[in-house]
Amino acid sequence: MKKVITFAVLGVASVTLAACGGKLGEAEMMSASGSAFSQALYNDYIALSKGEYGEGDYTDADRFAVKAMTAASGDDVGPYNPGEWSIPADRVAVMTGAHGRLVAALNGTGKDKATTQLARAQTSFDCWVQEQEENFQPAHIAACRDAFIAAMNDVDKMTMVAKAAPAPAPAPAPKPMMAEAKTWEVLFNFDSTTMLPGSEGKIKEATAYVANFKRPRVTIAGYTDSSGSAEYNATLSELRTEAVTNLAVDNGLDPKNVILRSYGEDRLSVPTKDGVKNQSNRRATITVESK
Repeated sequence: MKKVITFAVLGVASVTLAACGGKLGEAEMMSASGSAFSQALYNDYIALSKGEYGEGDYTDADRFAVKAMTAASGDDVGPYNPGEWSIPADRVAVMTGAHGRLVAALNGTGKDKATTQLARAQTSFDCWVQEQEENFQPAHIAACRDAFIAAMNDVDKMTMVAKAAPAPAPAPAPKPMMAEAKTWEVLFNFDSTTMLPGSEGKIKEATAYVANFKRPRVTIAGYTDSSGSAEYNATLSELRTEAVTNLAVDNGLDPKNVILRSYGEDRLSVPTKDGVKNQSNRRATITVESK
């Protein structure tokens, strides 16, 4: 079953979890104090704890409950450090970059300007770390990761500082042309994350192009054709996104500049009816532009 990070009441509705024992029951009986950010963390960690409890993962339910209690007390509770977890080797670079981006936001103005969004980013990142270490539910991993990315994008928008307009100059010197946004496309074998020959060269070219921007943004998106179920294709497109990202990082791409997207069969390059195999639709794109 695909995990959806809703941060609503999870678990069995007819059971009062406070009566079930363990850390979750203890955490639910607390009243959150401290800053608005601490209270937002408390609510989201309680939701994560309930979700793990409902799946029978009492160890992680307790871990998230302890974090909720720390937040409820107004004490500092930071995100998981992926370097302290058994993360698969091919995911370490991306997750380390994401952790650095989150920590920078936590040390900035996000707690005041994007309170609930930054709390959501931290708890979604912890969910991503926990699911990635278990590494047996791809849909759960993707749900936590996508929730983190969406929350961080909101944080970035809400904490962006407007730049003052430059003073007018009587005779401004001609400005050098800015590099244009550019997109590369790589294709995949049918029902596979194996790229067609020539794909690595395109990824290297895209990675090198990033150097043309002072503040680059790299969006990597995976797609499928319309053969197979929509649910299966959603997962396959996520795996294609990760395959391209991992190769790009290996070629020097800074993970902190990367945004991951996956669209399954929803955005076909070549429109077809459902159930049609089409090579042009089995793809991933790399778009490099300025923030």
